[in-house]
Amino acid sequence: MSPRPPTPLDLDLVRTFVTICETGNFSRAAERVGRTPSAVSLQVKRLEERLGRALFLRRPRTIVPTADGEALLGLGRRLLAVNDEVVAFFDAPPLEGRVRFGAPNDSGLFALPTMLRRFAATHPQVQVDVRLDASAALREACHEGALDLALYTGAAGANREAAVVQAEDLVWVGLEGGLAQARRPLPLALCNSGCAWRAAALDALDGAGIPYRVAYASEHCQGQIAAVEADLAVAPLPMNVARPPFRRLPDLPPLGGYDVLLRLRDGAGPAAKALAGHVAASVREMSGGGGRLFA
Repeated sequence: MSPRPPTPLDLDLVRTFVTICETGNFSRAAERVGRTPSAVSLQVKRLEERLGRALFLRRPRTIVPTADGEALLGLGRRLLAVNDEVVAFFDAPPLEGRVRFGAPNDSGLFALPTMLRRFAATHPQVQVDVRLDASAALREACHEGALDLALYTGAAGANREAAVVQAEDLVWVGLEGGLAQARRPLPLALCNSGCAWRAAALDALDGAGIPYRVAYASEHCQGQIAAVEADLAVAPLPMNVARPPFRRLPDLPPLGGYDVLLRLRDGAGPAAKALAGHVAASVREMSGGGGRLFA
């Protein structure tokens, strides 16, 4: 007699768990998944009972995944990415046509090849026209109908027309053992004017009364990273950049976080919707696997 297969996990529970980890608390996660905080808490309890493990350490004003929770976060992201890809494939009939897709400048170096490769494997007859630009320009282009689909960064509260596909922390990054962070005025490597990360950095320094100078400005994160690696400046960058030879600089004022957003233009066709499913799955998969998305 063959052994009885294990009871499958409820993907809604896994999605809620991942959202809690990404947002940092139950209340924000509840808003994102469209449930009440008490319902979200009950979902976590059900998931912990199913797995027989505690997934969170409850602390004042915050929650931290346990070792088992950290393991489930990586596995859960992969599980959701595969699920989203399957749904995107079978929800859409064989497609032809053209999709105008916009993504931030830097993601073209890292994320786009994976996104487009997996989409081409399932929808080879769809032509994808790619535009790389600043997030603000992409959002406006999608609003005006110049793009069918746009991936960009921002704050979910100010972008209710877009879906949140990933939450990221923005931190100060410097070179390990470097001297730039000790200089005053503090030398900064920033994106050009109009970048939300630039505004967050300057507001934080002004609020803390720390003198600074803009030593380097670049259209792309790679320009900032090059300046940091040469120990010529520090920069506001995604947390995933703070790995050797770089490090996070905890003594500078906190910068908060940002969301990776995905927007479909009003009236977008099935090809754009199918591509949106692949893009969302790729973002979650790359973030969960430690891949670089926007830096």
